[in-house]
Amino acid sequence: MKEIDHVQLEALFASGLANLETHKSFVNSLNVFPVPDGDTGTNMSLTLRTALEEVRKAQPTSMKEFVSALSSGSLIGARGNSGVILSQIIRGMAAAADNKAQITTEDFSQMLMKATEVAYKAVVTPVEGTILTVVRRMSEHASAVQIEEFADYLVDVIKVGRQAVVETTAQLPALAEAHVVDAGAEGLVTILEGMLMGVRGEAVVSQEFRPEEQGEQRVAGQQLTYRYDTVMLVASDHLPEEEVRAKLTERGDSLVMASAGGLTKVHVHTNEPYDAIRYLMRFAPIREGRIEDMQYQADEYAGISPAPEATDQTQTSGGCAERELDTAYVVVSPGPGFDEIFHKLGAHIIVSGGDTMNPPTEAFVDPIAACDAKSFLVFPNNKNIILAARQAATLLDKDVKVIDSRHPVQAIAALVQLASTSPEDDRMATATAAVAATDFFSVTRATKNATVSGLTVQEGSYMLFVDDSLVATGDSVGCALEHLKETGLHWSDKSLVSVYRGAQRDEVAFDEDVALLTREFPDLEVQPYFGGQAFYDVVGSVE
Repeated sequence: MKEIDHVQLEALFASGLANLETHKSFVNSLNVFPVPDGDTGTNMSLTLRTALEEVRKAQPTSMKEFVSALSSGSLIGARGNSGVILSQIIRGMAAAADNKAQITTEDFSQMLMKATEVAYKAVVTPVEGTILTVVRRMSEHASAVQIEEFADYLVDVIKVGRQAVVETTAQLPALAEAHVVDAGAEGLVTILEGMLMGVRGEAVVSQEFRPEEQGEQRVAGQQLTYRYDTVMLVASDHLPEEEVRAKLTERGDSLVMASAGGLTKVHVHTNEPYDAIRYLMRFAPIREGRIEDMQYQADEYAGISPAPEATDQTQTSGGCAERELDTAYVVVSPGPGFDEIFHKLGAHIIVSGGDTMNPPTEAFVDPIAACDAKSFLVFPNNKNIILAARQAATLLDKDVKVIDSRHPVQAIAALVQLASTSPEDDRMATATAAVAATDFFSVTRATKNATVSGLTVQEGSYMLFVDDSLVATGDSVGCALEHLKETGLHWSDKSLVSVYRGAQRDEVAFDEDVALLTREFPDLEVQPYFGGQAFYDVVGSVE
């Protein structure tokens, strides 16, 4: 095969996606930190899947139409840093193929060169030893060789890419310490290996991927707040969304609603699945349904530590009910408790997401586009969501500014400050200053043995992070929190510790956490809240 038309190119991208989905658990496991947020493979998979779904909707009849749909689909579906960078790689490849009827290996080399250019421009501070390095190395090699057969060409390019992936370990200290390669780089080469299989006519045995069915990570011995993973396909796409969301969130969490083509898929974790089904049947018949006992699954798999999977449980709530808003605040929230706090503090749009559930670009684009505010301040509240938020801003013909908040507690501090601003105040400066002045901490359980920043971490131990840096470990949440005072925070400048209970932390244990912090910091006010965040037993801020 020396030339490829748009139909064949679509098939190759589909083959690449299938290979990535087959290996996404391995890609996820390459996360250098032993925390349950390894989601690079899933984010890249979801990004490429959305791109191909957009292509299928468009039904392109030419290469120009194909690459246009592929590019736009990857942009709106991008999630997490890895997904956003992948979307830029796709965007660059699409730009180089835009005027081609068919592409040759020489054209594909140009596509890789353009992909490199666009991807590097998208990252404010490019870091070598990542997916960027690998796409650059492959493009440089590809432009220097002349191989006409696509199969031979891809073998040659992938060989260089695979070597570049191996070398990422030595290029980044964190990777070297963990003895792993860069996850995004691995994901990119995995896609190309799938494309090679497609060129050769080899079937890629893909694991069927249904994000809504992955549920939450189940830890051996953990008692789930909501037991039943419930999925229903309702024969209507005109459900009263606000009413349904309010009703189902009273009875559960992890609610997802998606409508298209006269149908609505509803996903919820609840202890009353049949009540949820009966409630939805008031509006329309249930075409399909599934109920799974997550507690049984957790118990059944006790002692097994599978690679953590990310969920696709992103949703948007709130909105711009007020007209003629001067500035609307858009926040990413990791749990129902934070949702309520953000509502009370005046957030206008709340996008659900966080660790393992990075919202796609469209989760920002759609509600902002529907809002009549003159300007917008966006708080991503997670370092892996910042790029997606920035990308959304570029897609909107509106005044959208992204605050580089890395944790929801920083957004809370900013909203408190913004509540007292006057119309003539610089809200961007106020928010930025509040975020910078707020330190945050979190405690979670290690999912694997690792060495991070010189600290040895044992699977099952509890890790204390301060401002994204691992600072201590302990045998319990309390033991980890005891080390908070030993960190490099300037305690003489602080007056308040706010602490938020996670979804899996029971109230009695949390009361003990609060009592410990009160003893440790007798001169500071300790304020407890329910956050409802997944995976992290306790998070907090120090101000």
